[in-house]
Amino acid sequence: MSVYYFDQITQKDSFLGGKGFALGLMKNGGFPVPDGLILTELPASDEQWNEIYTWWKKMDSPKLAVRSSAVGEDSSEQSFAGQNSTYLNVDSESGIKNAVIKCFMSMHQKSSALYREHFLKEKSSDAKMNVVLQAMVNPKLSGVFFSVDPRNNEKGWIAEAIAGYGEDLVSGKKTPWHFEEKKGSTTQLFNIEELVKTGNAVRDFFGQEIDMEWAIDQDDNLKVLQARPITALSGKSEEKRMIDEELKRLKATHPLDTIWDGGTFAEWSGPPTKLTFSIWKEAFAKNHAFSKALKKLGYLGIEAELPNETNSLLEKIFDRAYVNISMMAPLYFGPIPYRLEFKGVPKLKFDFSKMTFKTFILTPFTMARMVGVSFRLSTQRQSWLTECSKELANFSEKSFRVKDAKYYQNHSNDELLKAFKREVEQFYDEHLVWPLVLSTLIESTTQSLKALLKGVLSDKEIENKMNHWLGIGIHTVTMDMNMDYSDAALEQGKRTHFLQKYGHRGPGELELSNPRWLELGDSAFLKISASEKKKHIESATSVESEIQKLDTYKKQVIEKEWILLREMLELREKWKMNLLSPYSHIRYIALEISKRFNLGDNIFWFSVHEIEAQEFDLAKANKRKNNREMSKSVYLPSIVALSNLEEILTNKSDLKNSKSMNGESLSPGLVYGEIRIVTDPEKVNSNEWPENTVLVAESTDPGWTGLFLKSKAVIVEKGGVLSHCAIVAREMNLPAVSGIKQCHLQFKDGDKVWVDGNNGRVTLA
Repeated sequence: MSVYYFDQITQKDSFLGGKGFALGLMKNGGFPVPDGLILTELPASDEQWNEIYTWWKKMDSPKLAVRSSAVGEDSSEQSFAGQNSTYLNVDSESGIKNAVIKCFMSMHQKSSALYREHFLKEKSSDAKMNVVLQAMVNPKLSGVFFSVDPRNNEKGWIAEAIAGYGEDLVSGKKTPWHFEEKKGSTTQLFNIEELVKTGNAVRDFFGQEIDMEWAIDQDDNLKVLQARPITALSGKSEEKRMIDEELKRLKATHPLDTIWDGGTFAEWSGPPTKLTFSIWKEAFAKNHAFSKALKKLGYLGIEAELPNETNSLLEKIFDRAYVNISMMAPLYFGPIPYRLEFKGVPKLKFDFSKMTFKTFILTPFTMARMVGVSFRLSTQRQSWLTECSKELANFSEKSFRVKDAKYYQNHSNDELLKAFKREVEQFYDEHLVWPLVLSTLIESTTQSLKALLKGVLSDKEIENKMNHWLGIGIHTVTMDMNMDYSDAALEQGKRTHFLQKYGHRGPGELELSNPRWLELGDSAFLKISASEKKKHIESATSVESEIQKLDTYKKQVIEKEWILLREMLELREKWKMNLLSPYSHIRYIALEISKRFNLGDNIFWFSVHEIEAQEFDLAKANKRKNNREMSKSVYLPSIVALSNLEEILTNKSDLKNSKSMNGESLSPGLVYGEIRIVTDPEKVNSNEWPENTVLVAESTDPGWTGLFLKSKAVIVEKGGVLSHCAIVAREMNLPAVSGIKQCHLQFKDGDKVWVDGNNGRVTLA
């Protein structure tokens, strides 16, 4: 058991739970908070109980309030109102002991457990409970103060008061006196100016709108009893405010013809955390990995600092990561008199207004560079691919990291921060270069192969043929990993070997706040049967033999393009397998830093530079969390144009109005099944899934292997035919469809659907 006295609590103690943590910070901040302490565990000995009794007696044995303070309680997302127990006017040692025991037990009562599981996706057995003991106030008046109107988010404070204890106000037993700033309320009952001044000061202290409980004691002194973010503001009014503010920001900082592409980061399920985004943002900034990749291919690259908010091509649009492709043309070829237009797909169009003297003079050189790069992309891909394979062999040695999530426990703080800086900089400056080269080559080769098939097959036939070839013609290390996972799930003796080989990977692995398999241990392996082990799709013919049967003189060229694409995709999966080893160590170091500074999961809500400078502003971290939660409800397509962004946001058509939804085919096949929605693969009991489960998610990655094994089909919002999700689905012979708008929000568990992976269609049964 640990005891934390209010006057000892600092920003480092966020693990103490919303209520107790806030009270301690306010006490240290000079606010009139009655004295108190927080218990992290139930006392286990008479000595520990006596420490509490001694503290109580030193204050002249006042009546106490004993309340729960669970982590996640009284946060900006959830208030946990009434879910855990509170005991008032406790005035004896036996009463203190009884109240503390009951408070610790209250988290496991059914209503609290269900509330926690619903809102935090957390089992009560996994939750962390603390208990607050606080000297009570004998009040003349009690009340609440809202820094803004919680009903509609309108500016102007609101206050309510009753005579006596505030419990009757909260429970609704008494009708309160009501005061509002916009109504110019005054009263002789108490000093309302002092209340407003204190309430606004608490708001400014926490950096967000607050709901504050207060009391006036028998000597007319104002006391602050509790403060928390206004949870009602996380509703529709706050969502509308967030949307309006983001639209205003984007229009003020970007030209109306700006276009963004989110396809590069389709595997990120939901908005990334601050730490994750800040690392990838650097990769797309001046002279870092993306710029170096461009230069290897003969483009200009990013040599000057980009003049936008992130100084990077990677920007946040409603907290999601998007590449600003409107800024990219000059980085490829230099100044050109073209602009990017969006009519279904982005296209370059001549723009006379961009024909400056400089552009006019440089246009011949620009055109020559475009022709040169195009020629090299046609003739040098094999040599680049060979070089990329050699670099992977070198990288495999350089990227070796010990498979141990606790490796950094014995590092000093200085060593820890140096290791963090080194791993982060190497990742965004060096490690990503060749994978980004490979991504460009894959895109170029895919378009080249499709162009060769035009005239031979219809557009629909080309898409189906590509899916079929990608299914039967590719064997990646990801498939090997999936097969090994199946074996380890079936035989416990194989798990140690699996974790040593693949432990640096896991569900949602591009997001650093998600655990790796190594950290999950045995819990990483779902319970599967031998019949659920997926085998690689078998085909009677090879892709090469199918190409030779095409009715065209271009067979040899088509086959050459196919072989190049196959080698590139298989090499990409090998790069990712190796790349995620040093990437996992960024997470392990961050967790150790968090442990040293008592930050909990807040560590992921600070940027790289904030962590390096040890600037841990918890109010800022909480605000970022809140924004991310609200942004989750916003739908954005993979390509976004600022000119029609507002139209996208206001078009909230409901899938229930349509029996059939068209998307993009990722993997062929036709399956009838029952939907199961997954937002966090680590909090799923797949043992209760029906035999014909259709997995529905915003996006997936190879770390979802266990859930793929338990599914008959997959529906995702994000991910193209060359995505990792598509490759895994095809290798497991699972029909899969992407591009179904907000499928993880629109469907519900138990919905019956037909998943048509042949035509990219989902039909409600």
